[in-house]
Formats: sequence, C-alpha cells, structure tokens
Amino acid sequence: MTDNQDQTHEIMVQNICNYVCKFFKYPNIQTKIMRRVRPVTKNKSYVIGHTSIGGNTITLDIYTARLRKPKKISAILSVLVHEIAHHQKPPYRQWHKGRWIVRQHFPKFYKQVNKNIAKLKKDKMIGKYFR
Repeated sequence: MTDNQDQTHEIMVQNICNYVCKFFKYPNIQTKIMRRVRPVTKNKSYVIGHTSIGGNTITLDIYTARLRKPKKISAILSVLVHEIAHHQKPPYRQWHKGRWIVRQHFPKFYKQVNKNIAKLKKDKMIGKYFR
C-alpha cells in the first residue's frame, strides 16, 4: 500500500478506537499504533496488542504480522475490546500449587470480552464492521 493509504487507515483506526474507548466509558485511555521495524518471521510469536493499566495506554498492531497489510477493522476492534477488558477486570494474584501466580486471563475476563463484543455489535456506528 502507499503511504497515503496507510495514513488514511491509521487515522480511521485511531478515530474508531477513540470512539470505542468513550463508548465503554474509558475516555482517558490513549490508543497508540505499534510500529514494527520489520515483518515477523515465520516461526516467531508476536504481540498484537498491549495495555498499560497504570498508564492508561493501549498499543495495537493494525497491520498483519508478515506482509504488513492493513488488518480488517473487526480484527482490530476485537483486540481493542480484549485490551479494554483488562482495565475492566484487572489481573489478580492467586496462590496456586504452592506459589503465587498472576491471573491475567480467567473465565470472568473472557465473559467480559464477549459482553463487550456483543455491545459493539449492537451499536449503530461500530456494528457494521462485524458483518
């Protein structure tokens, strides 16, 4: 894609993310776009989203990992909803098998993610991206 199309995609995603954060009553959360230096190689794992709960920032990868093409808006929204759920249901520490572990992803967390996606699908502005 050309730089002009990339900039248009980034601006559109930024506006949609700001709307979604306000929709879930988190207007102070800043969304940032992840800037990868190079594409991800075939056998490497990669991060598609990151949140800083104390700092109120969410970083999203809006391009595909290997080919660096723009992702669908619905895929970006799913990652954003997942990261917002980290703010709604924060991680907690639990004693498990003789040691403390941090529970970041747990059943109530995923129920919250599914509720958030259902709310977005019902919204007039954002629901069209899930069809």
